Amino acid sequence: MRSLKSVLALSLAFASTGATPARKPQFIDWRNLKNPVLSYSNWSVKDAAMAYRERTFYLFFSAFYPDRGQVRCHVVEISTLDFKRYSAPVFDFDGDEDGWLGMCSPDVQQLNGKYVMTFNSWGHKPGKPDQLFYIVSDDLVHWSLRKPLAWNLTEVGDQRVIDAALAQADGGYYLAYKEQTPGTPKRPRMAFSRSLDGPFTYVRDGLPDLLMENGKDNGLLHENYEFVSIDSHWYMLTTDYLPQAPYLYRQEPDSHWLRWTHGYAFAIPRETFNTDKVADASSLCDWRKFDGYYYLIYAGRTEDQTYLGRGWNQIGLARSKDLIHWSVPGEGPPDSNASNR
Repeated sequence: MRSLKSVLALSLAFASTGATPARKPQFIDWRNLKNPVLSYSNWSVKDAAMAYRERTFYLFFSAFYPDRGQVRCHVVEISTLDFKRYSAPVFDFDGDEDGWLGMCSPDVQQLNGKYVMTFNSWGHKPGKPDQLFYIVSDDLVHWSLRKPLAWNLTEVGDQRVIDAALAQADGGYYLAYKEQTPGTPKRPRMAFSRSLDGPFTYVRDGLPDLLMENGKDNGLLHENYEFVSIDSHWYMLTTDYLPQAPYLYRQEPDSHWLRWTHGYAFAIPRETFNTDKVADASSLCDWRKFDGYYYLIYAGRTEDQTYLGRGWNQIGLARSKDLIHWSVPGEGPPDSNASNR
């Protein structure tokens, strides 16, 4: 063990030479950021997701902008070192080469040592209902060709399916997505496969329950799903609406991934960029091993008239140590004595 004398000597050496001990770089320079952290003057961006690799943050989102004579949705990836300066798009695609009107709603997970991005087609094209897809990467930069996801289930009938989320467990992959079939209410579905290439089968009836802390459904629509593993427990993040807000549900043990309980809404601060929708289509990252925080990326808007009624969406960040109290860039830690729940 280093003696007090040697510690004092080292301190005196720093004092006499003017040197200072090297400081560990901040994971995110929170106090010098401000929401929205990402904004385009001529794009409406939402459905954001994030991944972190080798000191670089990779952001994925839906981008609505005019293209080939109409507003279309595109799936875009960019990167940043600091949420202040961003790269040009790594990719920006809308599926036109395969006859789709657009692509939408990316989610990114690391599964079986690979990065997997799920997404769906967009646009309600007559005779071509929206379907699910995935692509794979080793490094978040170079990606595989687009592959269909669970089409053996979703091509049956006139289903429109969106908002895919994957989790690796039980020797395979659980898949949640939102289904809309004519004559049936919009609803979440749950399926499983040993391989991403399928075939997928419904988990029992394929109809998960999302229940609040009182044991009841909140009566809202559930969409934009994401699976998150926290301290060896599975959770599902959703956007429930109307009004839109992020909700977190915990998986009940031995429920076959069909019962999610103790749901509650995240109380994300309202700022000037998100006065209308505060936190839409969000994604949660457990980055506690880097700086002790969970991070939420989300879309906010101030109006609902532009971009096909979606409004001009911009991207914000919030962080929390406990998934209850949230702060936004430029703020100090939230008051842990105040309840946002």
